[in-house]
Amino acid sequence: MGMEAVRDQLDWANHHLNILDQVVSAYIDLKNIEFLPERYEDANTKAWGRLSAKKGSTKAISHVFGDFLQSANSCLDYLVCELFWRYNPGKPAKTSHKFPIVANHTAFNKEIGKEALFGIPFEAIAVIEGLQPYDGRTDAVHSNLNTLRILTNKHKHTKIHVAALTANPSPSNVVPVVKDGIDYVRIGDLPSTLHFETKIGPFPIMENGCVDVDGKFTPMVVVEESECRGVLITLLAARLCEAVAEACNRFDQFFV
Repeated sequence: MGMEAVRDQLDWANHHLNILDQVVSAYIDLKNIEFLPERYEDANTKAWGRLSAKKGSTKAISHVFGDFLQSANSCLDYLVCELFWRYNPGKPAKTSHKFPIVANHTAFNKEIGKEALFGIPFEAIAVIEGLQPYDGRTDAVHSNLNTLRILTNKHKHTKIHVAALTANPSPSNVVPVVKDGIDYVRIGDLPSTLHFETKIGPFPIMENGCVDVDGKFTPMVVVEESECRGVLITLLAARLCEAVAEACNRFDQFFV
């Protein structure tokens, strides 16, 4: 099967990525978002508060995000097994086989000693080591693979902490990207998110008693883990998935 089997695994990771996007989009749908005042100006003409979802829960988002992490991470371990089968036809893979992601060369050698890469050609092992997030390496693939492994390991023991809801100031002085006649704003152009407990405002209180937020803030779902705090969860997942795909592409040469 070789790389075809690995790409099937990548397709499964992308499937979970699409489900995550759907769940998050439904949660932050503006029809589902309300502003909850928590503090008022003395004259009751302005209010501070936070955004809240009328329905839904971040528990579902956390579970789906965990499914994505597991499927994306498994692509790498599956790649190692496929490499073993490619060069050791008919032999069963070992339970020790895995794609190591470690901080330094010493730790990498320890993984080799534990037979993580048993039966894998030296040239392929060199490519795997080239993907390690050692100090001084600046390729985004290195850091994203490291983030994926850290979050996957955390998720094995506890659900990833997802902020209930956070606010992102609407962008100003941003030239939109036009696609099919519709204006889009690149994610990278958005201002940084606020912590989900941060009060936003002040916003004027209208005659009917409602608070006029006037679209000044965009609702967002972010991961609160220290490795990626404040990053839009769907953007983070997309980056991790792209890093796995790019890493796997570097092994095409071994399946010719």
